[in-house]
Amino acid sequence: MQRPPMQERVIAAVAYLTFLPAAVLLLLPQFRKSRFVRFHAWQSIFLWAAFFVVTAIGVLVSNIAAAIVLLLLSIVLPLGMFFLWLVLSVKAWQGEVFKLPFFGLLAERLR
Repeated sequence: MQRPPMQERVIAAVAYLTFLPAAVLLLLPQFRKSRFVRFHAWQSIFLWAAFFVVTAIGVLVSNIAAAIVLLLLSIVLPLGMFFLWLVLSVKAWQGEVFKLPFFGLLAERLR
């Protein structure tokens, strides 16, 4: 498989910053035909959506249960998301299609 051009690799890495750049990239006409950029944009959207849902559930559970749940989630979840964001951004910049177990399959269907 041939590596995508440098511009597409950088744009795909930028898609992982948050869901907003990823959504904008899906709407820009110059990237609509790039399967590489679309894959990374969709995977980023799914990943960030899951992160926000899990964070919201954690906050709700911590209000009901104990403060230790919020403490653990507030340390582990952002740290895990940071490392996942870093790996996915580097893989996109290197021109690789790194599929996450569930989100990668969904992004593959939509690209």
